[in-house]
Amino acid sequence: MKHKYLYCAISVSGASVLAIEILGTRIIGPYYGVNLFLWSALISVTLAALSIGYVIGGKWADRKPAFSRFAWILIAAGIWIALVPLMKGSIAAAARPAGPRAALLIASFVLFFPPLAVLGMVSPYALRLRARTIGDVGRSAGDLYAISTLASVAAALLTGFLLIPSFGVSGLTAAIGIVLAATGIVGLAAAAVKRPGLAGGDA
Repeated sequence: MKHKYLYCAISVSGASVLAIEILGTRIIGPYYGVNLFLWSALISVTLAALSIGYVIGGKWADRKPAFSRFAWILIAAGIWIALVPLMKGSIAAAARPAGPRAALLIASFVLFFPPLAVLGMVSPYALRLRARTIGDVGRSAGDLYAISTLASVAAALLTGFLLIPSFGVSGLTAAIGIVLAATGIVGLAAAAVKRPGLAGGDA
């Protein structure tokens, strides 16, 4: 049960990162235009956020690995992403006086850095919960990162070719947030049951 949930959570997280990065161009683009500067800002913010998330997630996981804490990471990211469609207009307007290039970077940072940093915490935390022994770390890391990457590839294709045309930018962004939060809530419910072998600190 534990491993299945972690694989599901890591898939949802990996898919969300790529989907949000693609959606970012459609969320911010109407205010500043879709151009090279927008892509540069989004990619920079995404990589910086993930880097910070990896570091923090690794430290938190070593300090006290707990299934419920892992679930709350997903819930926190989901709530922020679900609110992005409501925040985008006011944040874009507030950043506009900084000039077109700086405004792109500011808006990208405020809207996407927090949830992407939180999502960056998912992989190292999942690895800490997944690995049973030191000798199992390499295989566990390979499995989790492979699943996350495959989910990202699927999300990249589905977001552009199917999901945005079908659900629209705001609807899809909110849906991603809801799915992330729901995945975390399932984890909290599972942790509360305290089944043997379910999770590190909550078992």
